[in-house]
This record gives sequence, structure tokens and C-alpha cells, in this order.
Amino acid sequence: MKLYHGSYETQAPGIKIGILAFVSSDNIFDGIFASADIQIAASHASNVYAYDVESIADNADLNNKIDDVIAFLATEINGADDHEIEALAYALADDECNANFSHLLTPRSCAEHDGVYSWEMQRLRGRIAAILGYDAVEMNDEHGNSYLIVNPGIRGIKC
Repeated sequence: MKLYHGSYETQAPGIKIGILAFVSSDNIFDGIFASADIQIAASHASNVYAYDVESIADNADLNNKIDDVIAFLATEINGADDHEIEALAYALADDECNANFSHLLTPRSCAEHDGVYSWEMQRLRGRIAAILGYDAVEMNDEHGNSYLIVNPGIRGIKC
């Protein structure tokens, strides 16, 4: 599937993983958000890049691997009990980003707005998809369906 990302960068942004990638490039999601609609991507910035992805996880895919999701979160989330980890796993699998889990999350962004914990939940959903071997994960946002590309091997080309 071809996905599109709008950027002010003059070269296609790459997928960078980890806190050091965040520090150097404001990479708060460990991936790049994209759309199947080139017009939506163009509404974000003047340069549009196309990325070819082969495998995209959705809610059903993540729910089918819920034991793996729980195991991953147990290594990522400090100070949570088993019940909280399981509840967070199901919320992430179902793309339910909300503040109910804010006490468990340490967002990478210090931006001051109400959605910062939902951003961390989106990042975790993307990391889960990557751990499960997917190139991207579908998410619901202000545009309807968007995709977080998480495979650092995928390169974009200018449209």
C-alpha cells in the first residue's frame, strides 16, 4: 500500500527509533504518520513523500496477539501491576487513546496540551506493531484513518 507523508523537510524523513532519535529529531512517535490520501498529506506541509508498506496492523491483528502485547508492555511500563498492564494492552490494541492510563506513561514530548499522553499511547501502539513484524499500524485520528509507519527500512520518495 502506498502511504503519503507531508513534511517541510527537503528530503524524505526516515523512521527513527528510540529516545536518542527523539532528542535529535523531535521523533516523538518512533515513526512517521502518513495517510492513504495524498491530499491529506499535502495539507500538513508543502513537500509530500510516498512510502510503500507491505504489512499494516489493525485492531484485530493486535488483539489476536494480546499475550505478546502484554509481554511487551510489561517490559516497557514501570510501576504498573498486572491488571493495569492488561488493561493498557487492550486499550492500545483497540486504539483507545485516553488519559485513563496517564499515571503509567512517561511521554517523550514535554508539549503542554491535553493530548500528550495519547501521543505516548500512539507511540506504544506503533512499537507493538513493529515488535510483531508489521511495517505500519492503522490509527484513528482527526483525518479518520491514519497510519504510523514503524519500519525503519522503508524509505520515502518525493511525489
